[in-house]
Amino acid sequence: MQLIESVRALVWSVPMLVLFLATGIYFTVRSGFFQFRALGALRRSECTNKGDVTPLRSLATALGACMGTGNIAGVGAALLTGGAGALFWMCVCAFLGMMTSFAETTLAMLYRRRDLQGGRVGGAMYILRDGLGLKKWGMAYAMFLTISSFGVGNMSQVNASAAAVHAAFPIAKPVVGAVFAVLTGITVFGGIRRIGAVAEKAVPILSAVFILCALGALWIQRENIPDALRKIWQDAWDFRPVAGGVAGTAIRVGVTRGVFSNEAGLGSTAVIHAAADTDSPVMQGAWGVLEVFLDTVAMCTLTGLVILTSPGGLNAEDGAAVYAQALTAAFGRSGGILTACTLCLLGFASLTGWSYCGERGAAFLFGEKCLPVYRALYTAAAFFGSFLPLDTVFALSDVFNAWMAVPNLLAVWLLSGRVFAVIKMYKKGTICQSFT
Repeated sequence: MQLIESVRALVWSVPMLVLFLATGIYFTVRSGFFQFRALGALRRSECTNKGDVTPLRSLATALGACMGTGNIAGVGAALLTGGAGALFWMCVCAFLGMMTSFAETTLAMLYRRRDLQGGRVGGAMYILRDGLGLKKWGMAYAMFLTISSFGVGNMSQVNASAAAVHAAFPIAKPVVGAVFAVLTGITVFGGIRRIGAVAEKAVPILSAVFILCALGALWIQRENIPDALRKIWQDAWDFRPVAGGVAGTAIRVGVTRGVFSNEAGLGSTAVIHAAADTDSPVMQGAWGVLEVFLDTVAMCTLTGLVILTSPGGLNAEDGAAVYAQALTAAFGRSGGILTACTLCLLGFASLTGWSYCGERGAAFLFGEKCLPVYRALYTAAAFFGSFLPLDTVFALSDVFNAWMAVPNLLAVWLLSGRVFAVIKMYKKGTICQSFT
């Protein structure tokens, strides 16, 4: 474990964070801050085909995958370790990450292929193999993606949800894990069409529950909002180490949590977007921009404000606990129940979305015949994740996420010309053009 922690600290050190920021800055500046214009592309629907996997379903699935319990526990942890200013830098990272997400989603659309059932598949592994001729790099990315799906996308989500339910109700964690496993099996064995259909219905519901709880708490604690906003701004520009130099600075923690929140740069959600029934790379890239905005700028900001306006402040042992404490201050004993329900909804959405990412990685490595085995293992992992100690799993997931980012960002940089060509076509009024 000590070795794994050392590797995690090394791979997620300053150079990796600079790489993420530099990518976002490059695409933002070079494209003329195209993320603003990309959102306008969502009004252009003439290139959208009617099919089982609509662009909206792809967005819902990708949004569910990247939200997860990290939108509560992760934000709380960022504030505990990086102070209020971390929330500001999470939003800055998200703004830049919008264009990183646009780039990797657009490339995934350009280099996607048809699977044996006629569905569309894509992602960094196909971009590396077919766009750059780097087959081994593509296989490495697929391997890291598959392994990460069991950790960050599955067991960590179930574990956080089971802990919250156990704290709010007298329900054993394995029982929660069994329920998650049954629901996961029913969903993932239906493939991307069923996953997308579930996400299209579940993500709006969980988003509504989350937003209503947050807005209700903010209304009750509204007199504290100005002080919270002031503290966010002041702490964002205080680069002194917090917590006696142990936790790091607001900018480092904020950027790190921003990357983990919206996953822009990892290429995972681009795998989901590539399945969309549309011929427009720009339009699907615009959905990728919206995904990052909703996940981090909107939802994570709400989480942070709920915590920072709470009378209890940042006095808790972990991120989920500090959010539950804030809701309890606003709603009384029902705050813990609301936290548990929200975490379960977020966790299930992330779990199902990541299942598709993982199975695409497995299929790239071993062929479509391996999918029943992968889905069975993924379902079983949901049960065991509810009660297993996950410190090692978390650490390994962080390491594999970093190793996913390296080949993905390599492809994004080397094929940036194709991304800017698509943007140029859109600006000229040609939005249906594809290189494939």
